[in-house]
Amino acid sequence: MVYAIAVQNEAIWFGTYGGGATLYDKSKKVSKAYTTKGEPMDKSDDGKSMRWKNLLPYNHVSIIVPDVDRIWFATYFYGFGGGGISYYRPQRNPPWKRFNTNDDRAKKVVSLVLDGEWVWVGSERGLSLLDKKTERWNAFYSTQDGLSGNFVNSILIQPNFIWVGTNGGISRFEKVKRIWKTYSQREGLTETEVKSLVSIGQKIWAGGIGGDLFEYDAVSDRWKRIEPKDPLKNGGINSITVTKEKVFICRDNGVSIYDLPTGQWESLTVSDGLLSNMVFCAAEDKNSIWFGTDKGASRLILTP
Repeated sequence: MVYAIAVQNEAIWFGTYGGGATLYDKSKKVSKAYTTKGEPMDKSDDGKSMRWKNLLPYNHVSIIVPDVDRIWFATYFYGFGGGGISYYRPQRNPPWKRFNTNDDRAKKVVSLVLDGEWVWVGSERGLSLLDKKTERWNAFYSTQDGLSGNFVNSILIQPNFIWVGTNGGISRFEKVKRIWKTYSQREGLTETEVKSLVSIGQKIWAGGIGGDLFEYDAVSDRWKRIEPKDPLKNGGINSITVTKEKVFICRDNGVSIYDLPTGQWESLTVSDGLLSNMVFCAAEDKNSIWFGTDKGASRLILTP
């Protein structure tokens, strides 16, 4: 299963379920796997693989995010001793840096975004904030602080706001006033659990776990439901990826594709070449789109 894909120049990173992260170098056409297994890379490591400090925190890789000089990885761990986030920085010796799990509040990580010198990390317990300069945890938010739900599926960064999609709706954090506002059924959401939040130009779209799509109306401060016109519109949403001209909605029955210039909908399934209709994620390459599925990765070659 490929849960996460990230593109950085000629490097394609794949985050898998149980198999760690795989780096594919397109220019050299070679692959390399990174896991918690193998020989410890430093004497400071101890004997148990899930506590090794210089490798991935765990082999279930849920998120991969490219940064200027490093790659961030988030993992999801069900037991004790593993999980959390780390980064891979080739110029560093050793190249891997692993972080503690913020008292287990950033252990089962399902979302991670960069915000300047900050890293926002979402887990099943809430939202954690990491300071990139000090490499220490700075803050933590949960339902007790105004978050709509503790399971943080998606995070969207704006200059003045942090938008968070949870199992209890959508929350918006005003950075200056440090105030949370929650959006749920009363504000137009017909689904409780929101899996994805993305910016599309000046608009914000949200995807629900049951398959509904929503668009934020800033004037009314409400969400309105979007009616896709493709045959996959009832499939559950796992994530949404936006390119210059298209929106790729990864579902449990294929991929819905919205063309921004024309407003037309189309779909992508196994009949078109996908490995599987269970699609978790998508990532844009120079002339293609990569899709992560429960059976591996597929690549859609785009015509020039």
